[in-house]
Amino acid sequence: MKKYLFYLIAALMVWCSCKKESIPQASPVTADPFARLDNPQSAADHQIYLFYQETGFPVLYSDTLSKTPLQKLNLSYHLTTIDSMVTAKYMHNEADVLAGLDFVKTQIVPNLSKALRPYSILLTDSVYTFTPDPSGSGALVRVPLSSYLGFNTVAISYVPAIKSMDALQLKKYRNDILKTILTAKINADPNLTAKFYAVSSAYYGKTAFGRVSSGQLIPFKPKPTYGLLNDGTEQPTYYDVRGAIEDLSAYLDTVLTLSSSDFVTTYQSYPLVMQKYTYLLEIFKTINFTVPQ
Repeated sequence: MKKYLFYLIAALMVWCSCKKESIPQASPVTADPFARLDNPQSAADHQIYLFYQETGFPVLYSDTLSKTPLQKLNLSYHLTTIDSMVTAKYMHNEADVLAGLDFVKTQIVPNLSKALRPYSILLTDSVYTFTPDPSGSGALVRVPLSSYLGFNTVAISYVPAIKSMDALQLKKYRNDILKTILTAKINADPNLTAKFYAVSSAYYGKTAFGRVSSGQLIPFKPKPTYGLLNDGTEQPTYYDVRGAIEDLSAYLDTVLTLSSSDFVTTYQSYPLVMQKYTYLLEIFKTINFTVPQ
């Protein structure tokens, strides 16, 4: 009897405690700080607002996302690491902001499917980070960046210089930004690059020098013989083969610069390069990216 009485009391206590709990309240709906609001007093803000209304794509030129409550854009935040030395210098000239917006509208967004678009784009005067001085002095050397991928934005640098760029400079500038976005998307899924990397992976980390293979040495032949593209680090009698990241980087630089016909004409006598080019085009198709011409 005591046993049943104990269970009855326990059940009553649980019932009473549940009765005392208040009904759960839904959290208040907060506005998306990335949503662009109209400001007719500013031509830049107004055009950014119209573009946002048309595409749903936020273009920013300040790290202040909203004032009430105050929310700031953290350019250095990543899912895997924090680079606290990344620094952005912001713009204050409205004409430069408008030129940057026009560049994004005509040169970046049309080349990206919705799945490829970053969460937002941040227009800046400059973006830079720091790296240890190669001399070993312990000092930090400033490294300028043309673009930088943060967690929820891609910062593009040199926006005030857009108005003075010629067609070739604009193309290179556009390709550098597209490359930043593509690299992150492609490397996010190892399955996308497995076949591409496998072609030249046996040569990664080795040095091309002399005529025979020995340990970390491979015969000195044109890089494309090994399915690799030149990246400007080659020396007259040797070159170091770096890793997968540099391999993909060199291909993106070249494929975004050359037309398909020019690429084939240049590398058709190198079977490994053409094989990797086919794999890269397959990757582009998977992620729904069309190489701009």
